[in-house]
Amino acid sequence: MRSSKRYSGTVTGLLLTILLGLEGTSLPAYARPNAQELYESGKNCQAQLFASPKKQKYRIYWERCIKPFDQLRMRYPKSSYLDDSLFHLGELYGGLYRYSGNPKDLALSKASYQNLIKSYPNTQLARQAQSLNALTPPTRTVVKPQVVIEKIRHWTYPDYTRLVLDLNRPVQYRQAQDKDPAALRLILADTQLGRQAQAQLPSLNTDLLRWVSFQSSSPTMVQVIISMEGLVGPPKVAPLSNPDRLVIDLFRKPSVSNSPPLHKNAPSPPQGIALAQPPPTIIQRIVIDPGHGGKDPGAIGRGGLMEKEVVLDIGRRLRNLIEERLGKTVIMTREKDTFIELDDRTLLANSKKADLFISIHANAHPSRSTRGVEIYLLGLSSNREALAVAARENSVSLESAGNLDRTLGQILFDLGRDYKINQSLEFAHTTRLSFGTILRQYDYDVVSLDVKRAPFYVLLNSNMPSILAEVSFISNPKEEQLLRKDRYRQAMAEALFEGLKRYIASIETTS
Repeated sequence: MRSSKRYSGTVTGLLLTILLGLEGTSLPAYARPNAQELYESGKNCQAQLFASPKKQKYRIYWERCIKPFDQLRMRYPKSSYLDDSLFHLGELYGGLYRYSGNPKDLALSKASYQNLIKSYPNTQLARQAQSLNALTPPTRTVVKPQVVIEKIRHWTYPDYTRLVLDLNRPVQYRQAQDKDPAALRLILADTQLGRQAQAQLPSLNTDLLRWVSFQSSSPTMVQVIISMEGLVGPPKVAPLSNPDRLVIDLFRKPSVSNSPPLHKNAPSPPQGIALAQPPPTIIQRIVIDPGHGGKDPGAIGRGGLMEKEVVLDIGRRLRNLIEERLGKTVIMTREKDTFIELDDRTLLANSKKADLFISIHANAHPSRSTRGVEIYLLGLSSNREALAVAARENSVSLESAGNLDRTLGQILFDLGRDYKINQSLEFAHTTRLSFGTILRQYDYDVVSLDVKRAPFYVLLNSNMPSILAEVSFISNPKEEQLLRKDRYRQAMAEALFEGLKRYIASIETTS
């Protein structure tokens, strides 16, 4: 390049920037930047662009550097700066193509180099263009979106610890062997650790997690290394969406001092298996979980009724019934129209040492004629329709729900929580029977469907008997109209209450 063609001047540079921004305006000749000013502006812009990988990902920065060289080519076709400008145009369009993959960018790169070789055949720049194979399509660089670990959350309980990595997009990961057999090593591709996550690292050490390390082995890879104490069974790693996150569950057998006495009807747990809290002999705390909320409306009926609104109202009515008639403590996962992540709903119940958990939802189905109420508990899906309901409530695809369904049997075996499932099944059946009784008292002809099982994520890690109630199909026009009525919502709350009351009576009378 020509070192003699250098120009400096802060005032002139500022004016040039302003003038270049006046695209499409008619300027008098004296106000237009000359060839040297255009050349220097483009050259400085290109130097800054090539020094910034971040800027190279955005088309606007490439076009900003192309503009002065292109204006020089059109306005000053006989300028001594034209050969350099053509070379720079070829470089810039070629570089842009590597990121955009747009054939037009490649064609403009070729045209600039061809124009240079044709107009200045015996110059060093022309020979340089040919030696660099400038006319050969440049190899396109595939720019993958970077995954950012935005936040790290963790909860520790007597029998397990959960670590959640909140992400800005789905992540590709693999599990690798570590020289320490008590350590879990995860390799996260195309990932970096965000500032908030970095600040949270010192707070992660617990009695189960001896230490957690996030190592950036390259600018595009993060290794998560977790050293574990008293681990029982393999860790469970699950990618989840809406929002994107990676959930890591670590299980251990709690000490005797941390284990409350087993219910007398509960089977003895297998040796070497991590334990959940056994069902209590007296029910004291109940968690009510109105599904969805905030930015997540849930299912929406044809008349515009939103699931989140219906289930919150029914949940409040159920809370009032429990407090007034049973005197039990009730904990709501949400009291108003707010979004609560699925992880936080169950973990709130665990942290409050709740004795029962009930999640309330309104159902939806592609067929508008489908109607009725359904009660679910955690388990392998009863059928494809049950799996579809779980996929919707988990906010994942049917394929993702199927993956969870396939691994659920092993998860339940590892946790040794058969007695919790048995108690949930009893809770579900008493609730189903109560729906038939209460709805008949209210003169509602609503079908009470069978108890079903499905891989609901909100039930997966509960430490207490848990069910999920689908209170009518909001997709059915008649049931949508019923769900709008206070009397119908009260009937639903009464039915849930009756089932809960019957279950509590069976627990407390057998203790």
